[in-house]
Amino acid sequence: MRPLDLTEKEPSRKVAIYFEGKPYDAYEGEKITVALLANGVYWLTSSTEGRKRGAFTFGPVPMVIDGVKNVNARKTKVRDGMRLERQNYGDFQETVEIDEDKPVERLVVDVAVIGGGPAGIGTVLEVQEHLTVALIEEKGWLGGDMWLKGLPQEGFGQKNPQEAVRELTGKFNENVKVFKGTIALGVFDKGEYFLVPIVTGENRLIEVMAKRVVLAVGAVDNIHLFENNDMPGVFRRSDLLEVLNVWGVAPGRKVAVVGGKPGEITAELDRWGIEYIVVPNPKRVEGDEKVERLIDANGNVYEVDAVIMAEGRRPDINPPTQAGGKLIFKHGYYTPVLDSHHRIRDGIYVAGSAVSIKPHYANYLEGRLVGAYILREFGFDAEPCIYAEKLEEYEPEAVQIQSIDFGSLNLEDVQICGCDVSLRKVDDVVRAGITDLQIIKRLTHLAMGFCQGRFCLFNGALVVSQRTGTPMDRLDIPVARPPLKNVKMKVTAGRD
Repeated sequence: MRPLDLTEKEPSRKVAIYFEGKPYDAYEGEKITVALLANGVYWLTSSTEGRKRGAFTFGPVPMVIDGVKNVNARKTKVRDGMRLERQNYGDFQETVEIDEDKPVERLVVDVAVIGGGPAGIGTVLEVQEHLTVALIEEKGWLGGDMWLKGLPQEGFGQKNPQEAVRELTGKFNENVKVFKGTIALGVFDKGEYFLVPIVTGENRLIEVMAKRVVLAVGAVDNIHLFENNDMPGVFRRSDLLEVLNVWGVAPGRKVAVVGGKPGEITAELDRWGIEYIVVPNPKRVEGDEKVERLIDANGNVYEVDAVIMAEGRRPDINPPTQAGGKLIFKHGYYTPVLDSHHRIRDGIYVAGSAVSIKPHYANYLEGRLVGAYILREFGFDAEPCIYAEKLEEYEPEAVQIQSIDFGSLNLEDVQICGCDVSLRKVDDVVRAGITDLQIIKRLTHLAMGFCQGRFCLFNGALVVSQRTGTPMDRLDIPVARPPLKNVKMKVTAGRD
């Protein structure tokens, strides 16, 4: 086994890869980043300012693969004999690639569901007997965040979460068209329909025309602000769950769990027998090519080889705002304003963690509820009140907002955004009297990278709020602009 493997892999699938000229064992089907982590290799790229970066905190991982530059190693699987070299983060601009030699397809359905987690699955199961559905999921799996869990989830019995997802999706009928590994570029008005352009894993552009759209786009991890929070060996919550439970690889042999919501992470580490310590008040991580120690706000030093950020999640607001939704701040995060039928406007619904943070089963029920509302709009019998009553048993989870200690932190070493936007850059602009987040974006490039601020914009707003004393609900949050992912303009230019 490799140094950080937690499970035995099939010997027949073993291949050899070469990173910076050195050979390593890998297995067919693995992502490059996972294979290198299993071998104890954390440092994979460097920022434009020379900061060493790993794969599991910020953004894409640009790499030179077999002499070809600008390949995102986070999304690329290993091949036997593959030769890998580090590439500077600043030399890379990720775009959605579309094969212009393939004709643009058009698919007409009753309902387009964007997001294949429990909420999206629930919507599909509710409407599929009467309506045609396109289920669009960016990841390579269905089940969303639930798929990453290793422990049974409330409401789904004692089943392994992946088994529960397979059982539910196994009930899909012939009215359902599933697109995995597929990116939705946005939602656009098109007469009586909504246009949802999607790009498949084969780089094919498909124009999905739908009478109704459900945004079941889930939530994103909160990024904790401490010095060197982008160092190789620092993990976002979801990336930690993926390497553990999907790939059977440990983040390290002794790890620190930081932030205000450690319980979910420590339960998973306990399951695998990984040694950990909980540090709620991290100040700084240090090391050479990876994390070697963590120092907390009281000066205590912990010798660890990985740090897991456990700050909870917040709704992904980009798709709802791009589709025309408005936002409200409650429970410690921004969430779309919904009418009594869970719509941001006529024909466009939001369900699941994109509405509020709650258990997976509650998200599933919310998906069924939205599906019932849609059936009624199409004239079919449905009973949304059944799901609404069950949902009343679940209160949205409140997320604690981090208090930034501007006085004790070295703000230059605290990264808000993977695009080399430090806490110092944002704070300097705010202290100069500029508090409009749209202008702050232009001056610092905050929220102007590939993710359009899904992970970083909230912390930018946090700086403005805490420096000026303005409540978060009084801030004007910039909306996501179409398309939701960077795509070459010649692909969309001239299309009616």
